[in-house]
Amino acid sequence: MDTPGFNDTTKSDTEVLADICAWTSLNYKKDKLLSGIIYFHRITDVRMDGCSLKNLRMFQRLCGPDALQNVLLTTTQWSNVDRAIGEFREDNLRHGDFWGGLISKGASLERFMGTRESGLELIHKLMENKPKPLDIQDQMVKKNMTLVETDAGKFMNEELLSLQKQYEKNLERLEVERQKAVKEKDDEMREILAQEQAKTQEKLERAEAERKLLADLHAEEMKKLEEAERKREEERERSERAVIAVDTKDISVTVHLKSMFTPYNTKGRLIYDIDDPEEFVKDPIDITINYQFNILAGIEVWMKTFAEFFDSGMGVHNYISHDGALYKCKACDSVKQDSQKFIIFRKALPGVGS
Repeated sequence: MDTPGFNDTTKSDTEVLADICAWTSLNYKKDKLLSGIIYFHRITDVRMDGCSLKNLRMFQRLCGPDALQNVLLTTTQWSNVDRAIGEFREDNLRHGDFWGGLISKGASLERFMGTRESGLELIHKLMENKPKPLDIQDQMVKKNMTLVETDAGKFMNEELLSLQKQYEKNLERLEVERQKAVKEKDDEMREILAQEQAKTQEKLERAEAERKLLADLHAEEMKKLEEAERKREEERERSERAVIAVDTKDISVTVHLKSMFTPYNTKGRLIYDIDDPEEFVKDPIDITINYQFNILAGIEVWMKTFAEFFDSGMGVHNYISHDGALYKCKACDSVKQDSQKFIIFRKALPGVGS
């Protein structure tokens, strides 16, 4: 995995980070893990500039320590450098502060020679790895963090804040120097400093805009999380209100006796709003009416069956198990819809056994 996006002029660093987080999170939710990541670095580079160091630190925070065993730190452009010089730089990468720490934690140092065979060799090495989640995936998906709360997001925010303070100090210094040039009537220096001020101001505004974007992304993510939680709560409440309505026409007059010995299979309707007539005309589901038998219940069978011979024959010992929940019948609990009469089974409280 290269990180060219952080040098991409078409998108800000924050936008690129958001894209990476969105892609990795989406794949993690689909149970797709990465077998390996390739981090490219030009062996022709004489030294590590600030951008390279920032990209590497961001890369570390995206991956986390556990995924480093699947990382290939790969040098490129070997055909454009003297071999001895390249090997000297490679050795510095291996043992120095730049890659030394990553290699000590499990990352591997590899070369890409610019050929198909060399590329396939890298891929084959990755295929042998056990897929592992990245820290950014674990934090955003399993721990439900927003982007700015993740290690990568915090690093981005700290970098932007540091740049913002640096540009503000530079502007103050340049203004002092410009005022001095004005007093000394040094028009050439005053113009040079004014141009430098304009460039620094532009950089400051970009840093401020990126921090605002990061904050806006955080607000947007929090809004999505709150909306998702609201919907889950509504669904929980809706589920708690659910009842199963059984048309008396779908219950045999002998069911109360039959259910003492064997479950009774019939049809019912899962109703979320008992006051909505439309709920009672939706397609029925297959249900099984069970009977919780005990000695007293056996006496009740004869009395209740006799009393309700022309009705449902349902009593407090009848219950339905559906989708992991228990629905119990209560005496005289019924609803009429037009010419139909429905016996209502209501969800039992948690912990109530069958």
